[in-house]
Amino acid sequence: MTFHYGRFGDAAGAALRKNAVALNKAFAEGLQPPPRLTLSEWAPQWRWFPDDAPIPGRWRNETAPELVEIMDAMSIHDPCEAVSLMKCAQSGGSAVAENFLGYISDLAPNATLVVHPTFQAATAWNAEKLWPMIEATPRLSPDRGGTIRARGLADGSGSTTEKILFARSGGYILLAGANSSAGLRQRTVRFAIEDDLDDFPDDLEKQGSPEGMVDARLRVWASRGLAKRLKISTPRIKGASKIGRAYREGDPRRFYLQCPHCRSRFVPEWADLQWPDGEPELAHLVTPCCETPTEHWQKQEMKLPDGWLSLKIDGADVPRVLTEEAFQGWRARMRPSRKIGFHLPGIISTFLSWSEMASAFLAAQGDVNALKTWTNLIKGEEFELRNDAPDYEALMALREQDWGRGQMPIGPVVTTLGVDVQGDGLYLELVGWGPNKESWQLDARFLPGATDVAGQGAWADLDAYSKRGVTFPGGKTFPIDQECVDAGYHTEAAQAYCAKRARRLAVFGRAGWGLPVLGRGVAVRYEAQGHRAGAASRSADDKAHIVGVNGVKLSWYGYLRATLAAVNAAVSEGGDIKVPVGRVHLSRDTPEDWFEMAVAETITVKMVKGFPDRRWTVMPGRENHYLDCRVYNIAATEKLMLDTLGEADWSAHRAERYAAKDARQGDLLSGVGAAQVAAAAAPQPEPKKASPQSGYIERKDNYL
Repeated sequence: MTFHYGRFGDAAGAALRKNAVALNKAFAEGLQPPPRLTLSEWAPQWRWFPDDAPIPGRWRNETAPELVEIMDAMSIHDPCEAVSLMKCAQSGGSAVAENFLGYISDLAPNATLVVHPTFQAATAWNAEKLWPMIEATPRLSPDRGGTIRARGLADGSGSTTEKILFARSGGYILLAGANSSAGLRQRTVRFAIEDDLDDFPDDLEKQGSPEGMVDARLRVWASRGLAKRLKISTPRIKGASKIGRAYREGDPRRFYLQCPHCRSRFVPEWADLQWPDGEPELAHLVTPCCETPTEHWQKQEMKLPDGWLSLKIDGADVPRVLTEEAFQGWRARMRPSRKIGFHLPGIISTFLSWSEMASAFLAAQGDVNALKTWTNLIKGEEFELRNDAPDYEALMALREQDWGRGQMPIGPVVTTLGVDVQGDGLYLELVGWGPNKESWQLDARFLPGATDVAGQGAWADLDAYSKRGVTFPGGKTFPIDQECVDAGYHTEAAQAYCAKRARRLAVFGRAGWGLPVLGRGVAVRYEAQGHRAGAASRSADDKAHIVGVNGVKLSWYGYLRATLAAVNAAVSEGGDIKVPVGRVHLSRDTPEDWFEMAVAETITVKMVKGFPDRRWTVMPGRENHYLDCRVYNIAATEKLMLDTLGEADWSAHRAERYAAKDARQGDLLSGVGAAQVAAAAAPQPEPKKASPQSGYIERKDNYL
């Protein structure tokens, strides 16, 4: 039937007709499905970077072609349900996550969960990455009628710090921390992003892993094949890496470069990079297909969007080097997968040069913890731990006979003190330091006495010991440059001791493969009463700086191994000792129990909720107090930032401290001027020799 608008009059009929047309159009638009765009098609069309970004303006797939297929797998209509991206740092993984959030807010708005290791990390990402993207992208910006609802609306209906609302369909982005179960419960979501996955705890509040909680939130949508999940992280320890496990669970893929010379395809490996000795800035890649040197500026043209291939196809291993024809043949045989893993190492990253990789690699040599960091963040691969501790009896060969405990040999320039707190006393180790992380053990002893009352017992003895300072060759006495004192036991007493002098720092050792050597101040938990007095609790207001003990112990064991190897080589070959990074010197009076304690821990594997957890554990029948002292000493060098001192700085400080007693005294970090550096005649230690007749003996003639 035809509706007669004219019976309502000319004016009213025309208005009704106009309204009906508008209603019909709106109804049709509501029924129309969203455009069938892939994420890699949506991003260059709509995503913008703010003007202050490193690469401002519109998103361009050409900048990082290796990200195209990763984004395509996250597209709504792609059968893939879970993408795991194992990557190096600063490789574009987070940008993929940001694109995905903008994409779903536009084309498929629904409940979305974004999980970071902590809620603080999530809110920082929200402020520093997500909202700048939203405000720079007209398609998303609430100020330009975009798909995201504005913040701070007067009626309370806008986006908040924790929850970013979509402008239509009731969808939202919920931020959560993997360290709190409250944000991971009681919500059903369709989409989930887990960023920095390897920093997630293995067991959250004894309720299982955060990954398992995210599984539960996605279950309803996943049962209908409509869920999407993105896991992103740099890897940590091989065998315990969460992103490494997720990468291998489904369909793991590698990225093939195209050789600019013979047009073959190949997976680049670290061994393919070469450079002249001492010139990492000239690093180049020798292609494994035709063995032709290739410069870094050619890397961009070697990356094509179709570069990804599975490790296995139809049960067969895919070769690392392929002709273009063979490569396309393997690509044609790849099948869609519900779970896909992508590995994005530094060697193919758009934002990391080969010379940067080589320079960082050389800088990490000699320090196992630094090498681990390089492997994880720059190389983008899992680090394989060595779980063998150095033989403590072999360490006794490192005792040098020409100086004893309490003496200052030629060499140290900086001094630190590490203190481990026990109920019946304090273990301490006084260490001198020189360039290249070389160390001299100046003293190691146990101060008996009560430690539960501030300023009394062993604390009074430690305070007197500390106030003596250290006398350098030439007679000048300086205070200990930095002390690090264990505050994880009898916290109040340790805090009171550290509050007396500016060079003292309360520290708290904490396990964790991703923690820094010395981190920010955090609340230290302890019990004030009961059978656990002095042990961890949740009620302390005191602050202590965390020490990432896992990595420091890796470095310490590496220094010991390198020193033993250098000394043994000098003794067997009869030549000079080649000084390694972190060379360790021990005096003839090093306490016998120091050797067992200094290497009392080993890396063991413990299954936690069905997953392997690699951790440091004390060997049966051993104590680890002097190991803890050395860990705190290494943390003290981090506080002093000794790694930032150059040759001129060390020479100037050495001249100042080794000068005659009547010379003007100063402070290590007071900043010696260039004129003083030039005028100072810095005494240098005599060449160090090894005597094959009687083991390892350093001879320093004219010591005084």
